[in-house]
Amino acid sequence: MKQKSDSTLDHRRAIILIVFVLSQLIVSIAGYSWGPLAPFLKSTMSLSGTQIGSISSTFYFAAALSALPAGAVVDRFGVRSGILLWLGLTGVPLFFLGLAHGYYAILLIIIAVAGIGYGMGNPVASKGLFIWFDQRTRGTVFGLRQSAVTVGGGVAGILLVFLSKRLGPFAAMQVVGLMIMAMIVFASCLYQNPRAARDNGKNLLLKDSRSLTSGFKGLFSNKALLAVSVVMAMLGLAQGIIVTFLLLYINEMLDYSLIAAGSLFGIVMISGAVGRIFWGVVSDRLFNGSRKPVLITICGLAALSITILAFCNKTWPRWFLLPIIVAIGLSTLGWNGIAMVLVTEVSSGTKTATSIGFASTIGWSGLFLGPVVFGNMTDSLGYFYAWAFLGVLCLFSVIFCFFLPGLEQRPLESLSRQHPRGR
Repeated sequence: MKQKSDSTLDHRRAIILIVFVLSQLIVSIAGYSWGPLAPFLKSTMSLSGTQIGSISSTFYFAAALSALPAGAVVDRFGVRSGILLWLGLTGVPLFFLGLAHGYYAILLIIIAVAGIGYGMGNPVASKGLFIWFDQRTRGTVFGLRQSAVTVGGGVAGILLVFLSKRLGPFAAMQVVGLMIMAMIVFASCLYQNPRAARDNGKNLLLKDSRSLTSGFKGLFSNKALLAVSVVMAMLGLAQGIIVTFLLLYINEMLDYSLIAAGSLFGIVMISGAVGRIFWGVVSDRLFNGSRKPVLITICGLAALSITILAFCNKTWPRWFLLPIIVAIGLSTLGWNGIAMVLVTEVSSGTKTATSIGFASTIGWSGLFLGPVVFGNMTDSLGYFYAWAFLGVLCLFSVIFCFFLPGLEQRPLESLSRQHPRGR
């Protein structure tokens, strides 16, 4: 009987994981669409470079603003409702993006609404995976879900260019919107809460009916959560810089061709996707569910590899750059999954999604600020000092990691002895 119950639980967990990974992959096609769509939107709407840049900034700024309130909504009304809002607020506006043809202001408004939906992804998916998986498997499943982000970005670069050449950029985004809307049906049919979360649902609603302000104050008193959030902001800053400037640096300063620089950029993205899974497996299997030593390793690897990159020049053997690029990808683009699962584990169980939203807002601030600060430094001081600054910043993130507690597995959080009910 016990074996049958465990088998049923594993089957349901596999379904839940598929729901979140597929949802994240398809939504990430929209999140990474603005680069591939840029030349088509520029020619179709006669946009300037500044206007093109504002499209992406509007989307991610709205996502950052929505992350914290979205987490509070998920904690109060549940993961299932959160999934529908996440996919609906992202997919439906993109389907109607064609209404903005020729109207740039309307385009930005629609994109901002879609960004609000996109920002709900981290709180919704992290809460869902947290309540379904125990501490010894969370690192792996969080990494799998996070790897879907970079995979979705890769798909966007191919699919949207293909569709835009044949149908135009607005029709291409309508296709993406339809894909996300189809995921609403898929997720609503397959997602269900585990029994423990369902049984506690009414009690949590009563507790969360109190003022949200008191709940937000509690986030600032959680020193471990603040430490993780600061580390996320520093690594997010590094991620934004790497994605924005690495290809340009390799091409201009190391004298690689655009094709070679683009290939190395592809390697750093692939390394990031691999890292999001790899670090989760290492944490679950090698460190028995402990996140702190893995996050310290990631921050240390980022500091070391970026510092070495600062000293690279045209005279260095070209084969030596490849392991540096892989290390940069594994660290500066591979940290997301392990950081997100750590946030869930240092947070109150009733405020998991709110905590994820809080950490995401702080973490995404690094994505906004990093490219601007780094760009100004390269203009005034040059690349060497800019990379050195980033290396030192990553070293400081190692120090912040030591403020994190060494978490033991919580005896009541595992679902291994719980049999989930149907919807």
